[in-house]
Amino acid sequence: MVKKTPKVGVIAEDESDVESITVLIHRIANNDRIGVKGRVGRGCGKLRRKCHAWAKELSQGGCSLLILVHDLDNNDLRDLRKEIGDNLNPCPITIYLICIPIQELEAWLLSDPEAIKTAMHLKRTPNVKGPPETINSPKEHLADLIDRASDKEKIYMNTKHNYQIAASISIDLTRHKCNSFVPFYDFVQAYLLT
Repeated sequence: MVKKTPKVGVIAEDESDVESITVLIHRIANNDRIGVKGRVGRGCGKLRRKCHAWAKELSQGGCSLLILVHDLDNNDLRDLRKEIGDNLNPCPITIYLICIPIQELEAWLLSDPEAIKTAMHLKRTPNVKGPPETINSPKEHLADLIDRASDKEKIYMNTKHNYQIAASISIDLTRHKCNSFVPFYDFVQAYLLT
């Protein structure tokens, strides 16, 4: 008897986050057949307000797992997690993760400069200084690094390039450098590993 692969609902701020999370789920689970359905907030306010309704829609659409991704930005981690949890409660999908990348999901991408070079076809490896989660505005920082490492020949667009970089990053390096990645990794390992 073949074990049925669960379908994952992903609620995130934008399409590039859903695409990047999908790529990472497939890579960590070593299974690109895992179905992912996304709902996009187009910003954090709408995501927080609508997360319960979207979780219900995703549940009705056959999702048995839920990953809600919300960048920390300048929020307090505990307060943000509580607000999202309160808005989601009771979650229509019983197995879920509230994933809060610190500062932004792009910090995860900054964990592997060689992957950035490869994915973006850069002349040089970007020089990422310090732990990625301590970098303010990682999205803008990533754009600046790509601009410099390409001698201004490449323009980074998160909507186009995040999933490409996510497809190249070292999962082990990201786990080591980004504490906020670990719960996401563990969740995928626990519920989706084939």
